[in-house]
Amino acid sequence: MNRRSKAILLSGLIVIAATIFITLLCINEWSDLKKYAFSAIIWSEIVFFGGFIFVEWASKRTEQIIIRSGLYTLISAYAAINIIFSIITIAFFDKAVTLFMVVEAILFSIAAVVSIILFVLSRSLYRVNEQTMKSVENVESMAERLNKLSENPNYERFSDTLKKLSQDLRFTDVSVNCLKDDEINNIISDIEFENLDEKSDEKIEDFLIRLKSLINQRKVFIETSKKEEFNLLNNWGRGI
Repeated sequence: MNRRSKAILLSGLIVIAATIFITLLCINEWSDLKKYAFSAIIWSEIVFFGGFIFVEWASKRTEQIIIRSGLYTLISAYAAINIIFSIITIAFFDKAVTLFMVVEAILFSIAAVVSIILFVLSRSLYRVNEQTMKSVENVESMAERLNKLSENPNYERFSDTLKKLSQDLRFTDVSVNCLKDDEINNIISDIEFENLDEKSDEKIEDFLIRLKSLINQRKVFIETSKKEEFNLLNNWGRGI
């Protein structure tokens, strides 16, 4: 638990203790409805501070913008509405237990459903962004390896081709994973570990030809996939 979470927990314990102390001083006669309303206030405070601690934990594993802004707003609204409703109930009503329980159930259900939606959405976006970052790092790494090979004196006769392939790879969509990436990576490794001798030129030329073909295939594959995805979304939108 980080310092921020510890501070939230300590604040929560102080507020809950103060609420119990003040309520016991102000209320002399406890009806069933007042007991339920008081319990709802304590529950709201637990949800408020416990929810903030959960957000601190979840923000490291989900998309922070959605989980923080969305859940902070939802938790604050739920706690505020619930506390205000419970205080009004304690102050002005002695009966209507069933109505109170129904309203509480409705408020909790709405808050729970929206919380689940926000968490699932932020988790999904986090995974997508994580995959995108890995893809960018992977492709950039392969392009940089090609660039370093082009600057290696041992590969001077292939320097222009290696630089061109490095640029071509960077100009493909680096944010998307592609089945061709593993093959591209393997060929770059083959070039890097090739024993440079009289017979190696022909092998390296063959590797470079295959590499150029794979980079072009990668570009075509991604463009085709995006067109198919766009057409699918377009058709789905028309269906709605």
